[in-house]
Amino acid sequence: MRSDRHISSALGILMVATPLVGCFDGDAGSGTTGATGETSTGASATTGSVSVSGASGESSGTSTTGGGESTAGSTDASTGGSTGGSTGGSTEGTTGEETQGTTGGLCEPEGEPLEVDPCGPASCWSALTFSAICGPTTIAENYASGAYNVHAFTLAVRAEVTTRITFSRTGGEFEPALIIRDTMGETLFDGEVGACGEGLAVVVIDSGEETVSVELTSATQRELGIFLTGWQVVDGGFAPEMPTDATYVFEIDNLCDPETGAVDPPNFDEDDLEGGFYVLPDAEPPGLYTHKDPDCSRGTRRMIQVLHTVAERWQALRPEFAPINILDLNEAWCSTVDHATHDDGTHADLKAGCATSVDCENWIPALDLARLFVDTGEVCGILFNDLKVQAEVNPYFDGGHDYEPWKQVFMRTVDGHVAHFHVRVKKPGGTCN
Repeated sequence: MRSDRHISSALGILMVATPLVGCFDGDAGSGTTGATGETSTGASATTGSVSVSGASGESSGTSTTGGGESTAGSTDASTGGSTGGSTGGSTEGTTGEETQGTTGGLCEPEGEPLEVDPCGPASCWSALTFSAICGPTTIAENYASGAYNVHAFTLAVRAEVTTRITFSRTGGEFEPALIIRDTMGETLFDGEVGACGEGLAVVVIDSGEETVSVELTSATQRELGIFLTGWQVVDGGFAPEMPTDATYVFEIDNLCDPETGAVDPPNFDEDDLEGGFYVLPDAEPPGLYTHKDPDCSRGTRRMIQVLHTVAERWQALRPEFAPINILDLNEAWCSTVDHATHDDGTHADLKAGCATSVDCENWIPALDLARLFVDTGEVCGILFNDLKVQAEVNPYFDGGHDYEPWKQVFMRTVDGHVAHFHVRVKKPGGTCN
């Protein structure tokens, strides 16, 4: 049980403000006890910390309609779209409009957070990175290995978009303790008191024996370290172990609306047709994607729009995994495999590092990328053999769209799809099946 402001900061042990070791320095698995982590996959951590770029401006072009026709339109290519509303329970000033320019009015100062360095004395497991994608991202985890008493995550937040962070116990005897630090080692929330100033506000929404929840709003884009443990660990100077039957749910909810639709690349040429299909132009701006010879890079206009739009949003959201490597849109001499489906311009294979590999313990980027495809409203389905990602993507699709996906399930398993996404868009008539 927490007491006396962490028992006077655990007799001074927690007052260290040194940089994190092995949990928030870009090396997702270093500096720990050597065990492979808490997840059921047992795979080693592979990715580093997330960085998030600012808005990349507006991208205008021609957007496909459900009937296959094209209408002029534009989309904001920032990392996550509109900040016009909260997706959950609200507190003062959770929308982008209300928080414009300052965060100082969102909280009442309750003192300064204690400087706490969990991964100094503690044993931290760190593998997952969370982006600034709009809406909730939820994981279920546990301390079953007994090797770690703190779980550390990296989180990117965008300027003027409120992020709700919730840590809920689902099993075992422990009282959830949540700590937030920035990349400079400054504690922004010590489990009881949050920072409150002109540039940052951390407001406690719920603090109890089963759940702790805060809302964080920053005037600038930031990268944060989120640390999850129990109060018995904090009050014991991070020496006590967590019970191995301890389980929890952790949710990051960026309170903004996803970007939707898809538009032409700015350098799209309506007259650049080969075999009845449009040629995917070089990425504009450069760095969004790479592609094969034009003979393997031809598709319907909808396919070209979806690939460009998702790549643009992806670069802003997850720059560490850009550019997307677009493989075959259609089968030709430059194909490396014999495709049974790449014949009508509505299919594409692509890679984006750990975001398209089932071998990566950091599976959240794959979820993010799949959600960007879902958000266009133009995609019928994705073949990718990661059951964790499927379990999150399919309900996300079902909750946002009422059209029937490819073979009734948006993301599904087919042999061979372990290191790339196979994406299918709607046919020119607007159907999937």
